Amino acid sequence: MWEWFDMQQLLTLSHWFGGAFTFFTANATTVLGLTLAVLIIRRVLSEKRTPSNSFAWFFIVIFFPLVGAVLYFMLGGRKSRKTTRIKLAITQAANSLATETNDDHLSPQDSLTYEAGKTVTTGNHFELLPDGETAFQRFCEEIESAQHTIHIATYILSNDATGNQIVALLIKRAIEGVTVRLLLDSLGSWNQTRAARYKIRQAGGHVAMFMPVLPIQTHISSNLRNHRKIAIFDNIRAITGGQNLDIRFLGSAQTPDRFADFSVVTQGPAVAHINRIFLSDWAFAAKESPNKYRKILCQIPEQSGDSTLEVIASGPDISADPLWEKIIQIIQEFKRSLTIITPYFIPDEVLYQSLLVKAHTGSKIRLVLPLRSNHSITDIARYHYLRKLHTAGVEILFYTPRVLHGKLILADNKVALAGSANIDMRSMFVNFEIALLHYSPADISLLEEWACNIIEHCIPYETAITDKQLMPAKLTESLVHLFVPLL
Repeated sequence: MWEWFDMQQLLTLSHWFGGAFTFFTANATTVLGLTLAVLIIRRVLSEKRTPSNSFAWFFIVIFFPLVGAVLYFMLGGRKSRKTTRIKLAITQAANSLATETNDDHLSPQDSLTYEAGKTVTTGNHFELLPDGETAFQRFCEEIESAQHTIHIATYILSNDATGNQIVALLIKRAIEGVTVRLLLDSLGSWNQTRAARYKIRQAGGHVAMFMPVLPIQTHISSNLRNHRKIAIFDNIRAITGGQNLDIRFLGSAQTPDRFADFSVVTQGPAVAHINRIFLSDWAFAAKESPNKYRKILCQIPEQSGDSTLEVIASGPDISADPLWEKIIQIIQEFKRSLTIITPYFIPDEVLYQSLLVKAHTGSKIRLVLPLRSNHSITDIARYHYLRKLHTAGVEILFYTPRVLHGKLILADNKVALAGSANIDMRSMFVNFEIALLHYSPADISLLEEWACNIIEHCIPYETAITDKQLMPAKLTESLVHLFVPLL
């Protein structure tokens, strides 16, 4: 009897403790979820975000707090205070060291404008690399002819014929004593470069990975990616643009499926600012002091031509959004014609409304997109914006031969903006990006010629939308548009 009584007590106590544990766990989860939701909402309110982006995060963290918290820590970061502090210290050190040169090509306000993410220099030489074959050949030539230093930053380094050939050249030059620094984005080059990194390091080169993919490895959101494409040789010549080190972008022979894209070669004082951007990223990723690069930071290349260039850096390490601000300024101030070429078109509300307002005034705006990009979800998302822009009078063209990956803005034959950034909210507000703003007529003429070659192979919006297989279903488009602010 006593044994039966003890068993009953044990069962009762077990049920009681089980219920209490379940109650405590449920309430603790609720409290944790609400706490995280409040913290995230507070963070969202403290950042400059579009209303649609803020509303989307409010919705997901309030109704699905735990899921929303995980998504926010992985995808929600826009500005990183920690990165800003570290990179600002590097930038300030770079500026203070660079002023030791007392170079005549830099204005008295140059350090201040660099801190805002942009600089203007004169006396530069400009070359256009209009396709993947020309760019690949020049890239390899520059690596092989570099005398002492090779700096490369890329979003994607692939384990393919193009990536492997470039890696082989970097290994060869590192063995020969050239200083090689290769900066790779951890997400863009994820799981493709382990062997390449090992071989370059064994040869005496240096490799750093930018921003770990898993957020548990850092206090910084894994959403913040380095999308810049920069290659600097001997600290005097630079190649920038939108082409990754991947056979889809670059290669020795023409292929029918290679992306239509271009890069530019710059030589002159502007390269000093491009190099500062690289070294700032490198010192952050490699956890090194900028003082280590005192000699490089003090070096300003001599004038090499008559091109006037503005270097614009944008990203989570800069308090403002200088690239977005410059694009808005171009849209709002152009008088006669504006051409925008971009692979992805998911604009924020200000940029979108600026285009609509200018179109309604009768201004000539041409928007050139790929008929199909390499990301179907962005193709679906763009039609919400394209319909109203088309109705407002914007000329929308679709490039048909292959994927169009070039990024170019031309305004009134007076300015041209080219670089790594797409016209989407990720490039404008999240990614680390770089762009060159060209003011010289000769530079603009070459870029306009490239644009004309692209436009020759385009079909109008009216023709494209007659293809029912191309157009997304209404329900699919509506669902995708709901999540656009989170992209």
